[in-house]
Amino acid sequence: MQGKESHAQPINDVVTEFQTHLEQGLSQTEAQERLQKFGGNELTEKPQPGFLALLWDQFNNYLVIILVVAAIIAALLGEYVDSIAIMCIVVLNAVI
Repeated sequence: MQGKESHAQPINDVVTEFQTHLEQGLSQTEAQERLQKFGGNELTEKPQPGFLALLWDQFNNYLVIILVVAAIIAALLGEYVDSIAIMCIVVLNAVI
């Protein structure tokens, strides 16, 4: 059973390819055999990324990196209020 691009084939070709009947479908024994042979018709779910991966994705952005560099430069120049404000914006963006 290939089933590649079955959605684009005529119905009769799909029925022939999958060796089934359009009105009656599969018999119970044939369905059981195919279930044993090919497995269930289920999708596998991708694992969810962890907290650190999500946090890294928030900071792995050119604009965020530029803002962090700007905050560091502002701190080095003695503009502590500006530096803290920029970093608060960056952290708020990551949290949201």
